[in-house]
Parts: sequence; C-alpha cells; structure tokens
Amino acid sequence: MFPLGTALVPSAELPLRIFEPRYRQMLDDHVDTSTDPPTVRFGVVLIERGSEVGGGESRCRVGTLAHAEITARLPDGRATLTAIGRRRFRVEEWLPDDPYPRARITVLPERTPSRSDLARLRDLAERHRELIRRKFRAAGEDPEPIIAAFALIDSDPRAADLSPIHRWAAQTAGQPHDQQRLLEAEDPTDQIEILHDVMQGMEARVAFGSS
Repeated sequence: MFPLGTALVPSAELPLRIFEPRYRQMLDDHVDTSTDPPTVRFGVVLIERGSEVGGGESRCRVGTLAHAEITARLPDGRATLTAIGRRRFRVEEWLPDDPYPRARITVLPERTPSRSDLARLRDLAERHRELIRRKFRAAGEDPEPIIAAFALIDSDPRAADLSPIHRWAAQTAGQPHDQQRLLEAEDPTDQIEILHDVMQGMEARVAFGSS
C-alpha cells in the first residue's frame, strides 16, 4: 500500500519517486522483471492527516489499485515510477507496517451508468472543453492541441474497461478531497453530482480570474 497526499482516480496517471527504505523494499519484494520496463502493482490511499514520509499517518479506507512501470532505478533502490489507476477498493483491515504499509482489501464493483448519467457526462465534457478554450484563448494560445490530447487519453486502450465517469474525471484537475469523494461514491448518479460540483468550481475560478 502507498499512502499519499493525493487520491488516484481509476485511469489517471500518477508519477512517483521512490526513496524511502520501506518503499524500496516494497519494490524489491513485488517487482515483475518479466516485463520491459519492469512493473509493480500496489494500492494508493489518500492520507487524511499526517505526512507522506515517515509513517504514522491517518489513511482513508477507499483507494485505487495501481499498475506502475518502473521507468528508472538506481543501484541503491531509489526509483521513478509512472502509475495508472485501475480498480477502486475498500480497506477491510490494516496490517502492521512491517516492512511497509499493507492491508486486506475488497475490490469494489462499478455500476453501469444510465443513459441519463452518460448524457450529463457528455454535457460536463463539453463544458470542460469550452472552459479550456476560454483559458487558452485568454492567454493567446491555441486550445485545440490540448483538447485533442484529452481525446487521446480518453481513448487509451489501457482504460477501455474502466468506467467512463472515472475516465473523464481523470482529465480534470480536482482537489484531493474531490477525488476522494468520487472514489467513495458508489452510485454513478452521485459520481456525476460530484463532478458537476467540481466543474462549477472550475468555471467560477476561470470567471473570477477573467473579471
């Protein structure tokens, strides 16, 4: 398990630097060297209180399983990773942090969004694209390359089996508490409501910044 100061939404990308001895040990114990680059799987949970370094933090109980590629590793075990969020889980029991954080978990099922949920998601996506256009044009820049990049991210085959709600949420710059709310919401309609709140906040910040 990897407690962090951010939440990881399924399909989102998370770069990590490994330097603490406990996480170097985790890599030693769980790295899959049959792949190129080597890979490792672990759970990511948001820290409610405390620091990422040193242990002793208070952790949320809903997190995301991550599949990470080890992009560089030094002889002393320090490494850089690029992780992709996969499935949500709930921690059923925290085990002793020996030699690194561990837990027993249950992978959470994903409910299929209804037609009305998907329609609202398409509306949010259009509002997001319009927001990007406003921000980039205000800065005298072309917004279309970033919009095209988002389309490529959404069509990534590694995320094809994941909820379209999570795939879209991974493109937004939500705060950790918003991401955690989304992870903990079981119903797609509730997830859409959270994303609606996030979008309203983004639109308000852009409007305030341009006034």
